[in-house]
Amino acid sequence: MSRVLLFARELPHPPNAGDRIVTFGFVRALAERGHEVHVLAYSREGDDGDAAALREECASVRRVPRPDRGLPAPLWKATQHFRGRSHVMATFDSAAFRAAAADRVRDLNPDAVLAQHPYMGQVFRDDAVASAIESAGARRVTNAHVVEYLAHERRREYAEGLRTHVALTFEIPRLRGAERAVYEASDRTLVLGETDRRELGSSVHGLVTTQRVALDPDRYDPAAADDEVPGRLLFFGSYDWFPNADAITHICEEAFPAVRRAHPDAELLVAGRDAPPAVRALGERPSVEFVGEVDDLGALVRTASAIVAPIRVRGGVRIKVLESMAWEVPVVTTPAGVEGIEATPGEDLLVADGADALADATVGVLEDRERRRAMARNARETVRKRYSVGAVAA
Repeated sequence: MSRVLLFARELPHPPNAGDRIVTFGFVRALAERGHEVHVLAYSREGDDGDAAALREECASVRRVPRPDRGLPAPLWKATQHFRGRSHVMATFDSAAFRAAAADRVRDLNPDAVLAQHPYMGQVFRDDAVASAIESAGARRVTNAHVVEYLAHERRREYAEGLRTHVALTFEIPRLRGAERAVYEASDRTLVLGETDRRELGSSVHGLVTTQRVALDPDRYDPAAADDEVPGRLLFFGSYDWFPNADAITHICEEAFPAVRRAHPDAELLVAGRDAPPAVRALGERPSVEFVGEVDDLGALVRTASAIVAPIRVRGGVRIKVLESMAWEVPVVTTPAGVEGIEATPGEDLLVADGADALADATVGVLEDRERRRAMARNARETVRKRYSVGAVAA
């Protein structure tokens, strides 16, 4: 049994968003293997109950207050720009967290120190933290989730507006330099997707390997036949993550009109949090409804004839695809949407490249109830066999 100290940007509980799901699954898989897990994370308002729940999986949970910017976000980002810093990395950097990290390493003497995301891994480069880790003889591991600078480069490709394009042009090289320095300071880097593994595999110091996301299938009640609202399509996600905003805009503008021409009763629901005005405005389109954040996402998902995940930006793993499979609801996605997921196209889900192909695949699944139910059953079984905590921990 090893002792593992994990640094996280927030408590991974409840596991109801992509980042938390990945981190919580990782914690549970480590515990399942018999490791002793300790968590140090930034706190958020009202998370005492979440800390108590997480202690059921961990040996200890400690929190550090998030740094107060003291300035409006645009002005704060501009300040980081003039300092020559990546604002993404600076968001999660604080003297208080670095001090707490060094103290926990000295107190616990861990076998491994695991940073969730490169911006949490920047503590590896702090002198006091590095000295404590060296004294403990601990391995330094960064779980990248997604290579952030690659995601920003892809965002720039799709960016609309000169201001966004210019801001990304300044941010990307700073982020790339700071992020790669974290990987260089790590003995091992974990990634979720093949694109990210190829990017880092031959160009950073430590070992780079892929990992599977661990889900608890028992948390995902499967859809029943009478749950479905015929013709209902659903997209869900957090829209502060650019690939989600891009995906829903893409399907509304390019694919869904063709779906409606072939299937006039089709409707598209748009669910999720942190939606900017442009995403909210999609609800004004014919047969598109913006429902925003919902209390019970599973109940809404189970009403859908299919989940559409028209992701165009590669990198990481789309947790929404795995969750939809676990809920036993058919999924129509893209090559980018299925990247890093061990599933069989045509049997577990449908994969279509391009707006026309996406529309055709969606119409096909709407018009063949028997096929979509069989595909959904296969998908849930695939999640159970390959992505349950027990399977990942094995």
